[in-house]
Amino acid sequence: MTRAAQAGPVFLVPGQGGDPRGALADVHDASPAVRAACDQVLEEIEAVIPDTGAGLRRVLLDRSRSVRMEPGVPQLAGYAVSVVVGRALSARLTPYAIVGQSFGEIAALVCAGAFDVADGARAVRALNAAFRQVEGRGAMVLLPELGEEACLRLLASAGLPELRLACVNAPDQTIVSGPVEAVEALLAFGGTPMTRLAVPYASHHPALGAVAGRFLRGLRPLRQRPLRVPVHSPVHGRAYDDGEDLRRALAGCVTQPVRLPETLRRLGPGLRYVELSAGDAVTRCVRATLPGVRAFAPLAGDRDWLLATAAAGS
Repeated sequence: MTRAAQAGPVFLVPGQGGDPRGALADVHDASPAVRAACDQVLEEIEAVIPDTGAGLRRVLLDRSRSVRMEPGVPQLAGYAVSVVVGRALSARLTPYAIVGQSFGEIAALVCAGAFDVADGARAVRALNAAFRQVEGRGAMVLLPELGEEACLRLLASAGLPELRLACVNAPDQTIVSGPVEAVEALLAFGGTPMTRLAVPYASHHPALGAVAGRFLRGLRPLRQRPLRVPVHSPVHGRAYDDGEDLRRALAGCVTQPVRLPETLRRLGPGLRYVELSAGDAVTRCVRATLPGVRAFAPLAGDRDWLLATAAAGS
């Protein structure tokens, strides 16, 4: 039997930037398994963050996708989507591994059992609070056609040392981060397609040591549990271990870059990959990194697969 036949899928949890509004509306109505997972997860979040959590149900289930989101809600809603889809699928199959991209490492560790849903929500809230003092001072830019080396050459040519490589998403896709003024200078410099991301700060930047410290202090009350599933970190370049402080590992993600292709190549092409999000951004990165791989985005084109799997298993 092949490795792919023996193993469950690799769950992929993306970072910030997607729009979670209405993400669960269709599958909530169509699948009793997803509905049960959704209701349970939202209740657990609302129990610890009543002021923000109470509005999540409307954000995620309103078909109009026009609900106004208060600060902090997009991150909490994105986290909730990943945990709901992960829980619905895990009731029928066991993932081979979980990969969290950037912010997605919080939900990845929750899906793997290292933290419970409530503590994951507390971690999201702690991250938002840690960044609050620097909101509006930094920004991030997607370079959809540049790999790591080309990205670094562009930054050198633009003469913008304040900008740093934040993420390598695929062989030819990167993200840079830094002060708003430097980001605006890069956008004006041009030379390649660029998109400023809807993130109000510059994550994965070495100047964010104070933010990482505040985040770590906010994570201290969380209770760490044994991992039920391996979690591979594209920031730290390895699988996490129960013997390490995973709260400190999460805080380290604030200042260090993400390198997703390296993690995907270590896992290999003989596996299935399933994205736990409202979109398919990571699925596209997987396909670009591992051509020919089977990758699913259950809420963005592979809805029938999700419904069938949640109902009857893989």
